[in-house]
Amino acid sequence: MEITKEQIAEWKKEHGKIFKIEPVTGLVIIYRTLTRGMYMDLMAQQMEGLIGDPEIETVKQCIVNKIDDEVFQSLGGVATVIYEDIMRNSGFSLVESEEL
Repeated sequence: MEITKEQIAEWKKEHGKIFKIEPVTGLVIIYRTLTRGMYMDLMAQQMEGLIGDPEIETVKQCIVNKIDDEVFQSLGGVATVIYEDIMRNSGFSLVESEEL
């Protein structure tokens, strides 16, 4: 699927910031950041046992260019790579700190 400038503009209008990652050659993922509300909902669902793998569920909620879920099973590390990038760009990991 070719991603057009118009599609990117539409996603930005709907979701705000969006990011592109290619965790393996030929697999292009476009995702939105994770909001605090989305994060809290996912954690609550996990605690209640309503979802399985929280990494995969987070990725599924954030991806805006839908992909086949089979990718997560056939390429074992893909969900983790995408998840870590989502979390970093959503402010959940420290990029750099400075001792004062």
